[in-house]
Amino acid sequence: MFTLMMTIEDEHTQSKIEQIYRLYRKLLYFTAYDILKDYHEAEDVVQSAIVKIYSQIDKIDDIQCNKTRGFLVIIVRNLAFNIYNMRKKSINFDIEKTENVFNEDVEIDPEQHVIKIDNAEWVARKLAQINPEYADVLVFRYTYQLSSEEIADLLNISESNVRVRLHRARKALQEIMKGDYYDRTGE
Repeated sequence: MFTLMMTIEDEHTQSKIEQIYRLYRKLLYFTAYDILKDYHEAEDVVQSAIVKIYSQIDKIDDIQCNKTRGFLVIIVRNLAFNIYNMRKKSINFDIEKTENVFNEDVEIDPEQHVIKIDNAEWVARKLAQINPEYADVLVFRYTYQLSSEEIADLLNISESNVRVRLHRARKALQEIMKGDYYDRTGE
């Protein structure tokens, strides 16, 4: 962490990275440790995530929002799974263990807030029904508006793999949501 901080010349960016690290280091560590069950590897994952986040720091507007928290957790979780897969060659991911990291605390009209929460929960339920790797790529693309290249860099996969996952994710969601949208709008 110290080495990265020394290489950043822009004080605003340096301050932002420092704030992110101080605010989220425990959450990120526990996320990595929950997957890897190894103190040193979890620390390494957090450090690697901070380095990756530096390349996407302009995507983070508000450091203390749940959207940023979700962004960071997804990056750490994917880095930890990459290490875990290298060790074990297979994973069992339980989506129920993941905290609800996508609630945004935004001051809006109460009616709009209820509608937003209802829609977010509905989308989250649909995303939970598809492969987590596909859901992560969709979240990065549409929530954070990252390019295929940026997603590939964050997840340590090729750009073509990102495009394949996006295609498969869209097809999976389409199958899950077939007719559901029309049932929902008729309520």
